[in-house]
Amino acid sequence: MTIPNWLAPLISIPGVKDVLLFGGHCLVDCGGALQPIKSPFSDSQELEKELRQLAFENGARLDIASPMLDLSIDNLRLHMLLPHGVSNQASLSVRVHSDEFINLNKLVAEKMLSEEQAEFLANAVLGKKTIVISGATSSGKTTLLRALLAESKERIITIEQVPELFLPFPAISLIARENNQEGVGKVTLTQLVTQSLRMRPDRVVVGEVRKEEFLAFLQAVSNGHPGSLTTLHATSLDQIPQRLLILGLLSGISAELTTQFVSSSIDFFIQLERNPTRHVSAIASVQLVSGHMQMERI
Repeated sequence: MTIPNWLAPLISIPGVKDVLLFGGHCLVDCGGALQPIKSPFSDSQELEKELRQLAFENGARLDIASPMLDLSIDNLRLHMLLPHGVSNQASLSVRVHSDEFINLNKLVAEKMLSEEQAEFLANAVLGKKTIVISGATSSGKTTLLRALLAESKERIITIEQVPELFLPFPAISLIARENNQEGVGKVTLTQLVTQSLRMRPDRVVVGEVRKEEFLAFLQAVSNGHPGSLTTLHATSLDQIPQRLLILGLLSGISAELTTQFVSSSIDFFIQLERNPTRHVSAIASVQLVSGHMQMERI
């Protein structure tokens, strides 16, 4: 897969993490606030034409009948949206994942977490604790997950909807996929978890739990693989129990069973915030209080 010429200069901006195109406008995030820059396109029609071409070149479908597309090219995660009945402008959101080696010491130097927090988390990973990293969009969840596992020599099987972790060998990456243009070929996260358990993993990592991913993570942990890790979208520590209950219900699991599983199987939650810089705001465990999940800071 080739990065198009019009996108290459944007993702080459030093420190860039996100590139956002909307019609004839462009914003970039280099670790702080969004900054406007000159767009390579004058209007929505130009952007839409290039998005359709990019999808076609990568064997994907993007048209009026299917106006949304997620795509991965090298270390980029792209989300495309056509305007037809969905938005008033074509848009492209690009997440740029650095291939730079990141470990906990580097994150301490960047003040994303303290030395004490780094030591605690390093010991938790070595002790095969099951960990969920939580935070809002662009709070650094994937970055911290990569750092926690960066120096591991274990056989880690990562399972993702879109590749983001890029862990070094001997880690192995499994990626879900949608049906092709003929409507066949779909591979789900749950299927990949089943396959991973036959691959002699030391540790199974599910990139992010949403709906199907939540079931996949439960399957990985319940099959006797301690030390599993994942990320969760939640804007605060107190929101985590509610988010987990909702994910359980969406996956067909009762609130009672979700509560029992989480309290017995997940050791630690790491909450990230961004105000304005990314940092670990809390490390917590879950406790049962009158049958309800309650986060207890460590």
